[in-house]
Amino acid sequence: MGVSELHMAMPDLTDAEVSALREFWRVYGGMFDEIGAAIASRLDAHPELSSFAGSGDAADGGRARALIDQAILAADWRPFLGSMAETGARYAEAGLSFSAWFATARELRSRLTPVLLESLSEEPERLAEALRGLSIFIDLVMLAVGDSYIDAKERIIAEQQNALRDLSTPVLELRPALLLVPLIGLIDSERALLLTGQLLERISTSRAKAVVLDITGVPAVDSAVANHLMQTVQATGLMGAQTFISGLSAENAQTLVRLGLDLGRLNTVGTLADGVVAATAILSEARERTRRFEAVLLES
Repeated sequence: MGVSELHMAMPDLTDAEVSALREFWRVYGGMFDEIGAAIASRLDAHPELSSFAGSGDAADGGRARALIDQAILAADWRPFLGSMAETGARYAEAGLSFSAWFATARELRSRLTPVLLESLSEEPERLAEALRGLSIFIDLVMLAVGDSYIDAKERIIAEQQNALRDLSTPVLELRPALLLVPLIGLIDSERALLLTGQLLERISTSRAKAVVLDITGVPAVDSAVANHLMQTVQATGLMGAQTFISGLSAENAQTLVRLGLDLGRLNTVGTLADGVVAATAILSEARERTRRFEAVLLES
């Protein structure tokens, strides 16, 4: 039993709805393979569904028929609806649009309606029941497929957003103990918090002593961005790393001056290269202090 089956809710059907479904299945079940082949042939021309149409074999058709039979006649819907949920997830993962998989239901209805009309034309009461059963069946299938499709899409979107956030705030190790953070685009509160968290984690794992925060690709630096940068610099200082801000344009510098912000805590340099030079000098000084300290310990 798949995960989808375990979490698939059983439909709450009335006796009349169960009867309608069984009337519908008496006709559909007798022509299941024929109708399935016709639908697959039709969907084979669909620009999005062509890769799915006709991909199954006779065994797949037999399993599908057995699952529907188990659902309608034995009132055990979980395996069948679970299978439909897995189909919805596959559609989402394959990048199919919301309307693409809906075409399958439309094709099923358009194929089955004339079949039901022809088979039960002389029995209007049974015909009405079967047509009602067709609608109930399609509704249940579309609900299972749709819910799973939306859940999978939301998961995929969340994963993509996380990946984009990681890409938008890269923390690169230029050399031992020296990190580079090239920022591109606007910096909002959410991105600033993500940047600070990732940078602090990287400082901890790499034991970095110097950071170059390059904002050449940041189009506008206002009071909010400046405050975010100062908070990041303060946090990195608490972790024992000195941060240099590079790439501040003349326009952005004038904007910050007009805002009257206290930027004394920011170590700014002209270009990225200047930042790397300044950071390298800090590391050299730190190594020299360490060397002298070790020499004093040896002498003592």
